[in-house]
Amino acid sequence: MKFLQTGDLHLGKFFYEYQLLEDQKYVLNQLINELKLQVETDSPYDALIIAGDIYDRSMPPAEAVQVFSEFLAKIQKAFQELHVLIIPGNHDSALRLSYAQQILEQQRIHIRTDLTRIDEPVIIKDTAFYLMPFLQPASFSLIEQSDEKTETKKNDKKLEKQKKIQPSKTSLEKNLDLFSNVDENQAENKTDLLLKDNSEKKETFLMSQTDLAKEAIRRINISKNEDIPSVLVAHLFTAGSVESDSERIIWGTAEQVDNSLFKDFSYTALGHLHRCQQAGSRAFYSGSPLAYSFGESNTDKVFLRIELEKNKEPIVTKIPIEPLHPVISLTGSFEEFFDSEKYDKYKNHFLEIVSMTETIIENPVALLRKKFPYLLSFRQDKAFERIASKEIVNRRLSLSNNENNINEQFVLFLEEIYSSDTDFTEKKALFDKLFAEMKEKNHETK
Repeated sequence: MKFLQTGDLHLGKFFYEYQLLEDQKYVLNQLINELKLQVETDSPYDALIIAGDIYDRSMPPAEAVQVFSEFLAKIQKAFQELHVLIIPGNHDSALRLSYAQQILEQQRIHIRTDLTRIDEPVIIKDTAFYLMPFLQPASFSLIEQSDEKTETKKNDKKLEKQKKIQPSKTSLEKNLDLFSNVDENQAENKTDLLLKDNSEKKETFLMSQTDLAKEAIRRINISKNEDIPSVLVAHLFTAGSVESDSERIIWGTAEQVDNSLFKDFSYTALGHLHRCQQAGSRAFYSGSPLAYSFGESNTDKVFLRIELEKNKEPIVTKIPIEPLHPVISLTGSFEEFFDSEKYDKYKNHFLEIVSMTETIIENPVALLRKKFPYLLSFRQDKAFERIASKEIVNRRLSLSNNENNINEQFVLFLEEIYSSDTDFTEKKALFDKLFAEMKEKNHETK
C-alpha cells in the first residue's frame, strides 16, 4: 500500500491583501506531477489523502470551489485506479463539502462528512481507511434512560447496552421531535415540555475533542478487522505538537487530543497543524502545502509519501514543495532595501521587512512596492521601541513640567518621531507659518 498525504489547502485564502489561488493552483499541479512521476516509475500511488481544511472558509468563494473541482477532475481522468480520500476540517462546511459525494464515490473520490459512517472503512488493497471528519462540540451525545435498574448496574458491559451514544441532532430537529405530536394546551409553554423531556431522558453532550475523539475511535474499533492494516484520517490537534500562528487560535489545552488514541492504527494521517511533524510513533501531520504566515517562513513544506505493509512500521518520505512565491522575513535598514541591490533576489517573495532604522518611515510599503511587488508587511519595531524608551518618557515628563513655548514643544515632538540630529529647518518654517496664520484667524474672529 502506497499513498500520498496532504491537507490544510485553505483554498481561497488571502495572505494579507493577496489572493493565493494562483499559488495554490501551482502547488496542486506539483501534487499531480508527483502522482504522474510514480506512475512513470511503475510504482503508482494507491490513494491520495487530503486531511481537512480544503477551503479557508465555510462559504468559500466560487473561484476556490472551481479550482478544487478542476483538480479533482484532472485526478479522476489521469489516474484511473487512484482513490482520493477527503474529510472536512474546522474551516470547512461539512454540509457544503458533502455535495454530490454519492456520485463522486463511484468515481473513487471518497468525501466523508457524515458521522454515522465513521465506522465504515474505505477498503483499498486490503487496507482499511477510516475517515473521521472534524468533530464539532456536541457532535455526539450520551443518552441515558431514567431507569432505576439501569442506574444501579455497575458492570461496564451491561451499562454499555443501556447507554446509547449517537450523533446529536440539531436544535431544530430536537424541537420538531419534541413538539410534533403535542397539543400546546398540554403544557404551559414549550419550556415546560423541554423540562419534562429532560426529566425522562438524561442527555449529555460530548464537548471536548478528547471525549469526541475517544467516542469516534471506540466506534471504529468495534467494526475494525484486526487482520488487515488500518489507517485513520483525522483533523485535530494532538497534545505536544507544534502549532503555527496561521492556525485558528484555540486557547488552553482543552481541544488537544492525546496521541495514544491512535496506537491501534497502522498509520494516522493528520490535518489541522500547518507544520509537518510526527505526532506519535505512527502518526504524522503533513502540514499545509504553503506558508500562511511569516512565522512559517523557515518551515519546509512537503507532501508525505507513505508506504505501508502488514506487520511493519510505515515508511514516511517527505516530498519537497516549491512555492510560487516563497515566504520570508528579512531584517535591515530602510536604506538597504531602498537604495542597495543587496535584497533584490527577494523581489518575487512574499516579503516582510523588519526595519532597524530608528526613525519612523512614512508610507514605507508604498515607497518599496516598485522594487518589491510582493512586500506585504513593514515593521518598524526599532523606531517604536525608541519612542517608547525611558529617555522619551523623561523628555515628555520634562516637557509637561516646563512652560516651553509652542515652537519648543514642536521641536521636541519632531525629535521623538525622527531623531535629535535631523535637520528640521523646513518643518519648523512651515509650522511657524501655519501657527501664525492660525493665531491671526483667531484674532480676527474675536
